[in-house]
Amino acid sequence: MKKMLIFIGAIVCIFVASYWFFNRLGRQPINQATKTCLVTGASSGIGKEIAREMVKRGWKVIGVARRNDKLKELEVELGQAFISYKCDVGSTTQIHEVSDEIKKQGLQPTLFFLNAGTGELEQKWQLSTAVHQRTFATNYFGVIAWIEEWLTLAKDLGGGTFVATSSVLALFATPVCAAYATSKIALVHCFDSLRRQYLYDNIGFSIALPGPTDTEMLKGAVDNLPFVHKPEDEAKYIIDGVFAVKQQIEPSWFYSCMLRVLNWLPDKVALKLL
Repeated sequence: MKKMLIFIGAIVCIFVASYWFFNRLGRQPINQATKTCLVTGASSGIGKEIAREMVKRGWKVIGVARRNDKLKELEVELGQAFISYKCDVGSTTQIHEVSDEIKKQGLQPTLFFLNAGTGELEQKWQLSTAVHQRTFATNYFGVIAWIEEWLTLAKDLGGGTFVATSSVLALFATPVCAAYATSKIALVHCFDSLRRQYLYDNIGFSIALPGPTDTEMLKGAVDNLPFVHKPEDEAKYIIDGVFAVKQQIEPSWFYSCMLRVLNWLPDKVALKLL
């Protein structure tokens, strides 16, 4: 019995060590040559806290959001290290125009936190194509458009890293969140594909799956959720994961585990547990 336990323990150790080793092969280190990053959704929530934390770490931050007044407030707070641009990331035209303006100013970001997102709920019998189109315009195509604008330049600068904010709902799609959850799992698969495609080009792709966070988006959507994180804690965890070159960053362990378990259960059982 003792020999069997030792054997099992050795197998587990070998498995963990192998996973740790192979999981780090091909990872792209963060290019800090310009120490300039771009953050979308920088006017509030996780994006705002990412901007604050990156400035603390000595980076210049290009903050992008729709609400210009909130961006200007952050400019006053963070000083010259924060440069703001008003942009609706649901518009690929605006993304192109703002990207051109950033390039004209000589700014050269090598790290991109593509965090902006939206979430509309669809109650029963209210399924709407328009809701899905609006959600994907921001949550999915808004991310792809930034990558399209900066991918080649990032390579020319010696490499770059793109970080997309997905959600734990990519792991388990709850009722009324069809558009939101689908847009978030689309990001996961997209970044998996892009990471493998550009593996040998010094271009990295990381995906963050935050859980419920005390932001404007959460207010009014659900009540009395346990383990709701502060946006500043979520932002720091994501940034630490990015600099540790993690491919998938999951700050909310409770929800990551719980939703994976729910995905294994029959729907009737899972719905009763929600």
